[in-house]
Amino acid sequence: MTMNAESLLKFMVDSLDVDVSDIALDSPLFSSGVIDSFALVSLMTFLESECPMRVAPEDVNLDNFDSIERILAYVARAGSSE
Repeated sequence: MTMNAESLLKFMVDSLDVDVSDIALDSPLFSSGVIDSFALVSLMTFLESECPMRVAPEDVNLDNFDSIERILAYVARAGSSE
């Protein structure tokens, strides 16, 4: 499966109990407090279960995970290198 914004937002609603009504694709998630470090573990598990990729510890940073756009771009890069 390829990851898209809709499936990522659905996961955030269903599993992380996040109100996504005001979240744009470029909205900050972690730096604004929408998602915390505990939710990050669930997010990484979700990405690894849905996509052919592994999240490397050195990749867990705001550059890769602070918005829907950044997460999708990271998944695309990481998935293509598998």
